[in-house]
Amino acid sequence: MEAPGLDHRPRQVSNPLSVRQWSVDEWLNCESQWTDLLTRSEADPLFLSWEWLTSWWKSFGADLAADPCILAFYRGDRLVGAAPLYRKREFRRRVIPVNSVQLVGLSWRDSERIVSEYMDVVAEPDHVESVRSACIGQLIRDGGWSEFSIGFTAASSEWADAFSDVARSCGCYVRELDSSISHQASLGEGFPKYLEGLGQSTRRSLWHLRKRLNSHGKVTLERVPDDEISSALNDLNRLHLMRWQRTAFTGQRLAFHENLATRMAARRQLIMTRLRVGERVVSVAYDIRAGDRQYNIKLGFDPTLSSQVSIGLIHLGYLLEEAAGAGVVIYDFLAGRGRSSDYKTHLSQIRIELRSIQMLKGHLLPRLYKWHDQLTHGLRHAP
Repeated sequence: MEAPGLDHRPRQVSNPLSVRQWSVDEWLNCESQWTDLLTRSEADPLFLSWEWLTSWWKSFGADLAADPCILAFYRGDRLVGAAPLYRKREFRRRVIPVNSVQLVGLSWRDSERIVSEYMDVVAEPDHVESVRSACIGQLIRDGGWSEFSIGFTAASSEWADAFSDVARSCGCYVRELDSSISHQASLGEGFPKYLEGLGQSTRRSLWHLRKRLNSHGKVTLERVPDDEISSALNDLNRLHLMRWQRTAFTGQRLAFHENLATRMAARRQLIMTRLRVGERVVSVAYDIRAGDRQYNIKLGFDPTLSSQVSIGLIHLGYLLEEAAGAGVVIYDFLAGRGRSSDYKTHLSQIRIELRSIQMLKGHLLPRLYKWHDQLTHGLRHAP
């Protein structure tokens, strides 16, 4: 006989999973529910947070002419999962029309919008597989789409399994593509232990060359005050332009980050810092801390100050040291490579493959893409 008062709701898998579509107003007013679900899940605490996703939607949803499709999944009256989807009409390869379904936070293969990583549903661990399957099932029942794309996910194999359950019955074609690597530093054992694990050259650039930088003037690391976020982003853009010949954020992307950084600052999650040599701002780092993780969103530094030190690596060294001292377990450099070296590989111990997965439906698209993939595969391996 069970003891009274025990709550077994997360384990009641016999209770059917039900789905309800939230309106945009419901979603924009469900911060506490979303945050509670995210805390109970293993989903990414930044890119699938209510703050990030709603900021992304407000910045880009209207411009994409996107229709929201926010699906909430319940066991009884308990919210156990959510899939923040949207629909839009677009053209692949500029000529192939598709009715696309995607996750809020990413416009796949669209360089004009902010790219989110670790894309997935948000669900309790015991329910995540059933939520993915129920999400696909709901879309199949609703119809009106020809492409379901999930970009930059670490769960591509899990989604492929979920897709395969329905692909044959509905004549769909599933593709996995666009591999990239996300890099993370493990700080759980503290900063000194982290330094010990680095290669000699990397450790020297990150730690020992701080003294050499001091020969150019007094080195100061300062936290950006909340009322100077815009000016710090301007400095970051200026420094990024010096190194990459283009600014980091412009237009809607800049507005997105100004809004997000302000919201994160109010929650004490923004870690935006300036590195000065004398009075000169030589580096700006834009980080966000979520739970026991810290994400390096963008770093810009002056490449003209000295050829004897890497200002960017020195700044990252300060950030890693401070993060470890604050109890951060994972410092996430995210995906992408450096300009002159693959510095993220040298600084990280954890590498996570991110892939995109695409399911195509209809009479033409599955055949067209399957033919394309077979042709491309054959040519790639032709003698």
